[in-house]
Amino acid sequence: MQASSLGDLLARETGVELSPRGQVTVDPNQTVQDHPEVIVIGDLACFTHQVERPLPCVAPVAMQMGRYAAKLILSRQKGTGLPPFKYVNKGNLAVIGRNAAVAGLGRLRFSGFAAWLAWVFVHIAYLIEFDNKLRVLFRWGWNHLTRKRGARLITGPDPFPIIHSSSQDDPKPQKWNPTT
Repeated sequence: MQASSLGDLLARETGVELSPRGQVTVDPNQTVQDHPEVIVIGDLACFTHQVERPLPCVAPVAMQMGRYAAKLILSRQKGTGLPPFKYVNKGNLAVIGRNAAVAGLGRLRFSGFAAWLAWVFVHIAYLIEFDNKLRVLFRWGWNHLTRKRGARLITGPDPFPIIHSSSQDDPKPQKWNPTT
């Protein structure tokens, strides 16, 4: 896995250290060292402050980081502080085949169909809006019954073409200005 090229841009502009995978090394409050105005979360953040290895690039980590970042911004607006980010592992779920998954929820470990059902309903529960939950449940159920496999490809244009073009074409890219 390689992090977004946005990490390269942040490293050039702020002097922040990147991990071997290209992730931005962040402080305990998810900010870039010497740049408290820059908050990095999710797959781009290399957070090593409470664990031996960086936090994994999975949705539960990114969701908790996002909630923390929102609270951090609000606390700064109010002029109050916030304790450092602390990830709470709620467990792990992984699909390993049709009607088969593995689950680790604290000390509870199980696999098979029950774990697969848990995976399905946990993922649907985190969707926003009831109609989205119903739509996904219907589509997944239909594909499961008809044994259709959905395409799971990430394709399309580069979401950050400006970053790539400025880093490849121009040896001295202009500083990023969020107000322009």
